[in-house]
Amino acid sequence: MMTFRMPLRRSLLSLTTGMSLILTGTSVAVPKTGHAASAEKHRHIRATEKPRSQAAVTHPSHPHRTSVQAAEGENIVVNTQIHHTPSGITGRDVGGGLMKKQTATVAISTVTRDFIAAQSPASSSYELLRMVPGTNVAMSDPYNMQSGNFIVRGLNGDEIGFLMEGAPLNNVGTYVTIPSQYPDGDNVDSESLQPTTVDLTAPMIGAAGGLTRMTLRNPADKFGGQVNATFGSYDTYRQSVRIDSGLLGNSGVKFYVGYSHLLGKNWRGPASPYRRDHIDFKLQKDWEEVGTTKLVVAYTDYRLDMLTTPTMSQYRSYGNNYNYSNQFTGTNPTYYKLHGEDAGTLIVSAPTDLSFLDNTLKINLTPYLYHSWGGFAYGATLPNSGAAFYGNTPVTLDMSGLPSHGASTIVNVPTTFDIEHPGINAVASWKHGINTVKAGYWFDYTRQTYETTYGGVSASGSPLSLLGSDSTNAHLKDGTEYKSTNWLTETYTHGLYLGDEINAFNDKLLAEAGVKFVWIHRPGYNYIPGPQSNVDQNAFQVTPQVGFRYQFTPEHQIFLSGNTAFRMPTANSMFNSYNGATGNLLIAGNNQQKNEFSISEEIGYRYTGKQIMATASFFNYNFTNRQISTAAIINGGSVNTFINAGGETGRGVDVEIGTRPWHHFRPYVSGEYLHVTTDNNLRFGNDYLPTAGKIAVRAPKWSASMGLNYDDGSLFGNVNMKYIDSQYSTFMDDESLPAHTNVDLAIGYRFHSGLHFKQPELRLNIQNLAGSTYLSGSNSVTGAAHATRGIHGTMIAGSAPTYYLGAGRAFIGTFSVGF
Repeated sequence: MMTFRMPLRRSLLSLTTGMSLILTGTSVAVPKTGHAASAEKHRHIRATEKPRSQAAVTHPSHPHRTSVQAAEGENIVVNTQIHHTPSGITGRDVGGGLMKKQTATVAISTVTRDFIAAQSPASSSYELLRMVPGTNVAMSDPYNMQSGNFIVRGLNGDEIGFLMEGAPLNNVGTYVTIPSQYPDGDNVDSESLQPTTVDLTAPMIGAAGGLTRMTLRNPADKFGGQVNATFGSYDTYRQSVRIDSGLLGNSGVKFYVGYSHLLGKNWRGPASPYRRDHIDFKLQKDWEEVGTTKLVVAYTDYRLDMLTTPTMSQYRSYGNNYNYSNQFTGTNPTYYKLHGEDAGTLIVSAPTDLSFLDNTLKINLTPYLYHSWGGFAYGATLPNSGAAFYGNTPVTLDMSGLPSHGASTIVNVPTTFDIEHPGINAVASWKHGINTVKAGYWFDYTRQTYETTYGGVSASGSPLSLLGSDSTNAHLKDGTEYKSTNWLTETYTHGLYLGDEINAFNDKLLAEAGVKFVWIHRPGYNYIPGPQSNVDQNAFQVTPQVGFRYQFTPEHQIFLSGNTAFRMPTANSMFNSYNGATGNLLIAGNNQQKNEFSISEEIGYRYTGKQIMATASFFNYNFTNRQISTAAIINGGSVNTFINAGGETGRGVDVEIGTRPWHHFRPYVSGEYLHVTTDNNLRFGNDYLPTAGKIAVRAPKWSASMGLNYDDGSLFGNVNMKYIDSQYSTFMDDESLPAHTNVDLAIGYRFHSGLHFKQPELRLNIQNLAGSTYLSGSNSVTGAAHATRGIHGTMIAGSAPTYYLGAGRAFIGTFSVGF
């Protein structure tokens, strides 16, 4: 059952045979089908002027064959093999849906329904982009429920901006993204990535690594839908349904609603269950020539037990067997039930696009809301005496409500959060001659709270309340609930942007320039005793950008761009963090940290031929006050924090090549060469680690993807391989995770439609085909893994990085049918 815990087509007619259009006098040509049709790839046009009134249309008797009769002397032949399945696959997209024609001034990679719909139904937005150049996706379970990472050109996932139909998805306080909370792949029409650049009018800051856009499929014009049932390894079951309303009379309104329910067990360690319930909704209202309004809603509710992130030593000793304990002894806080997560998310976007004055004036308004709530927990111990620290103040706790199972008391330590993030983005553009002027305003408000409490554990080891409750939590002697974290921040963001775009020489030339002005005010309130209570962060930044693209011929174009970006330090960096047992300062709050700033440049070439499409882009970027995301252990739990790594310089080249169908095959290849260095020594206490000139963390020198897709309308399949070179996990380059290669496979068959059912389909996805045991990425990075002498002579202690274990092999079978 789905539990709501909020505070509070007919599908397109399947075309699976070849289609020929022949307009020639009064004759009707018989269309070619099958392999003969697919071999006819080119369009031939021979025309002489005749009165248009002579044209007539002959309707085909076979639903998959089309013949058109036209005026004498006019001869048009179009031969192709296109089919539209209920899931949106056409069988025609370049590279099996891994490439799309681009005309922008920046590099963009887009994956379409042809690729998305062939993946595992539980694929996340991270995983859908794993094949495009420059991406390094670290996943830790086959069904994408657990945490992972998404790295682009050596820049961490918190540096990548994510948009869903115009709504920003990044946590404004920490910039992190949680892909398990985003729309189902069933309903995603396309997802694009533009690395190390962000559009001028995008409602986003802190996205120096690039911008990702998710666009959901539009509602169908006719009533219909699709049903899916998935069964997979590790006792996993997933069911989903989507229902399209079709056009509602003459109102111009249509919508769909999709629901999915996922149940399974962790692939390693104790077979603890997880659950995810999700709803996608999209409504579209067409205002005829004026424009369109959409309402998009995505709701997620999930519950899971977390997986371990081992050090290199633990991985070498135990491999996939380093896990949380499956037995509770009364004294072990590593019991798996004490490491749970329970959360929900609501995302709403309502973009409106309007055109006036013969399309010379265009207005876009996008109000949005991102709301996330819930928490995660871990196990810890408290002395039976109740001696502890409240911030930096020694206290004695009232332990009477906490069951004791030995010399110390095992407690459940949940950190709960509530993030409310509404905003609005308004853009107006006016076209006059070859110029299009753009201007806009963006307002964003974020309110977020974080609390960490200490709750009781039953004799069986289960938390009395996973996310804590006043009746089961530890208290101070005066009855105050004991908390080691308790803060609130509010972030007010105002953005103004102004830009100009020039289209000249019959649109061969595109030149654009713009500037964004951003003001941010962030008051913070810390309710834990210590030297900090009310603190503020403030920032003002100007971020200009330019771009150029020239189309020499229909096949050849070049592009270049220059971009800037910045971001404030994270919200939690304003407050001190203390050890609850000793009162020692773990992380010193600092609201005077410098903002990160970056400059990036790119030049590239695109080829768009009749059969082959290719792109090559050369890039360079430079950071000052580079903020590196890592994980810190605070009172036994892992929390996100950041290291100021000073300057960083990166450069490299991205390449991707794909083809249109050739005998139903569509290959795709991409790759990247990357060289990123740390430009400064890294400060530790009163000394510095000699890190200047070292290769940066999470920056593999080489990466490559190869994909091969086959689809003849009935039988289909694809194989996708991704290689990631070794990459450092410490700034001193004294520890790295090894290179790894992962291969995924899919094969399936579509049956003919019958009765009211459209193209029933069986599909088998195999994740990690070889069943390899490998590390997929670094969870935390450190200055040095081993003790290192600083430049001033201090011996600086080493600290072990932690890693994500790559997901194990999984067989995932899916049956789907349209109606």
